Amino acid sequence: MFEKVYIFFMTGTGNSYKVAEWFAEVATVLGLQTKMQRIKTDKLLIEADENRMCVFTMPTHGFTAPWLMIKQIIHLPRGNGMSAVVLASRAGTRIKGVSLPGMEGTAGYVVACLLLIKGYKVRGVMGIDMPSNWTAVHWGLSKENAEFIIAAAEPKVKHFAKVILAGQVYFDGVVPLLVGLWLAPISFMYLIMAQLILSKLFFASDRCIGCGVCVTSCPKHAIIMKGITKKRPYWTYSCDSCMACMNYCPHNAVEVSPLLALLFYYLTAVPISTYVLHHIVTVPDIWIPIDWEFIVQYIYILTSVFLVYLLLHTTLGWRLFSVMLRRLSHTHYFRRYHAPDVTVRKLNEK
Repeated sequence: MFEKVYIFFMTGTGNSYKVAEWFAEVATVLGLQTKMQRIKTDKLLIEADENRMCVFTMPTHGFTAPWLMIKQIIHLPRGNGMSAVVLASRAGTRIKGVSLPGMEGTAGYVVACLLLIKGYKVRGVMGIDMPSNWTAVHWGLSKENAEFIIAAAEPKVKHFAKVILAGQVYFDGVVPLLVGLWLAPISFMYLIMAQLILSKLFFASDRCIGCGVCVTSCPKHAIIMKGITKKRPYWTYSCDSCMACMNYCPHNAVEVSPLLALLFYYLTAVPISTYVLHHIVTVPDIWIPIDWEFIVQYIYILTSVFLVYLLLHTTLGWRLFSVMLRRLSHTHYFRRYHAPDVTVRKLNEK
């Protein structure tokens, strides 16, 4: 039914890459021409044709699709009836031999709806459990548990691929979708907070040697090397918290600071907008409904977080401060994780 399969994957630690790879294996066995491309900030290369299939794999962020995937789908060329499917990897865990499923929420169906609007014929949506990789919050899964979850995921993805490539449809995840709709306000706030604050919780400790692996591993080019005497990683507002930097750092130098989280919470809780609009600036009454308090507070949060993080980046050059911040970080004591046999070089080749 299909002559060529485009497989696009957004990945930080390799989970969605593995899902894409499994789909590609099935397509190759069936004799289909297959092309894999990693989703970064560059535009995706697609030639619309009804005899071709597009496959999109991605992680779930905050029970919905990540910003990078949403933006790329919006900028896709018109599909003109070309078929597409969506696979959302979700945070599966396994504790004491008990497997706990993840929850993709609206992730798959948000992308599916955008594809429909762009003129693609959506033939399938599925959520798939892969090892949870959010090591900013919890320790990485052990090798045994990660391999168990991956071994269970592979046949499910390959079965999905066989059904789709045989010309059938496969829609799954209705219950997670309903739960995701209920959690939509949380998902929306996560996407905003991830851009504003979560990215500013990352820092490079005294273990950093400036090798730049974190920079090359980031699909959004959200990390830059910055400094006067010694270049250090600096996380910009573009960060989607994909966890590539933390989990692929060869020296375990990338950490997340709970002290920064508390500081940012305090800063963002200060009602600056109320003070400004009542004591400094008088806003004229106009018929256009504008929430000036929200706008002023938003600008204040952006500015204050930026300045505090800039100060942090400067003071990290003091070894004593850097060592102290590392030892006070919970992630310093966490096991890291990335998908087995998936390297930064392998991801960047796609």
